[in-house]
Amino acid sequence: MIPQPPPGQGPIDPRGAFNPPPPPPPGYRPPMQPPQGMPPMQQMPPMMPPPMFMPPPPRERSFARAIFMTLATTIFGLSLAANVYLLLFSGLMAGGASARTNTVLEGDAAERVAIIPVNGVIMTEASQQFERFIRMAEHDKNVKAVVLEIDSPGGTVTASDEIHHRILQFKKNRPGVQVVATMGSLAASGGYYIACAADYVFAQPTTMTGNIGVLFPRYNVSRLADKWGIEETTLESTGANYKNAGSMFKPEDPEDLKYFQDIIDKSFVQFKTVVQNGRGKKLTQPLDQIANGKIYLAPDALTLGLVDKIGYLEDAYLHAATGLKKPQVVRYQNPPSLLEALSAKSNIGSIGATSNGSVNVQLDWQKLQELTTPRMLYLWRGE
Repeated sequence: MIPQPPPGQGPIDPRGAFNPPPPPPPGYRPPMQPPQGMPPMQQMPPMMPPPMFMPPPPRERSFARAIFMTLATTIFGLSLAANVYLLLFSGLMAGGASARTNTVLEGDAAERVAIIPVNGVIMTEASQQFERFIRMAEHDKNVKAVVLEIDSPGGTVTASDEIHHRILQFKKNRPGVQVVATMGSLAASGGYYIACAADYVFAQPTTMTGNIGVLFPRYNVSRLADKWGIEETTLESTGANYKNAGSMFKPEDPEDLKYFQDIIDKSFVQFKTVVQNGRGKKLTQPLDQIANGKIYLAPDALTLGLVDKIGYLEDAYLHAATGLKKPQVVRYQNPPSLLEALSAKSNIGSIGATSNGSVNVQLDWQKLQELTTPRMLYLWRGE
């Protein structure tokens, strides 16, 4: 029997009525059909896709390794930033720009008063920095006066003397340019040594100054060495009996003490000579009575003639600007350093953690040698 088309549909070609259906495309899989007669509610549920197994989580790294990787990444970033900074500013630094100025008081640039700071412990670095600043003022013909802004407990004998000498040299090279010193909270020992080169000295009401004398710090651990069975076997050349004088590992030798005392006393004479040359006519008592190592508050220093007047920084630079119509006051300072802002240097060595969590200490022999080498100081140690 030839099938009839459904209502509304055209006639069916009888030639294809009994032909088999076309073959399915390659890879075709017919859907699963429920068995005949099964109620709809009992039909098999659709098949779920096979479960996806997640890869195992990575093993947790040890705490020490995590810290090490974090530090390594940080150091690399800082190193990269520092090198970029050096590349950007190396051209400027090579051109001689070793300092910059900060305007304190607006005025005529042709009537400039330069403030040169001397802050902190006076060591080789402070002397080198002062040399850059004083040279800058020396070559600037617009500088008509200089103010030394001192806030220091002093430092080494040599560095203090270098700065004092450089001030005298500046006054010789730039005659007529007045040099005024102003003291902050502290201008002791080497700090006062420097102030003696100025033409006029101000001290704030709370300034501590003076402390004229010489220190020669030494330490002796010979008893501790005996306790731990440590023996020094340092050799010295024949005839150079004082080559190893004052060794901390040997008991005190009276001849060594006499030898060192002579050196200290001669440096003390140098200090008193500087004070006499700078303040001699203004001192109200014999210098040997004043130069006893005492620290003096500003009113006492004024009474003794160690300073000329009690006042502040503005009093000092206005005094230095005497005779100028409209002075411009500037302060010299170092350019900002990214390396100093982002890094800290140890004077002894470095301490770090290894990958296995142990502590690794590295000592800088040169820095350790500097710390243990006796040296003469114009330094106040009352803090």
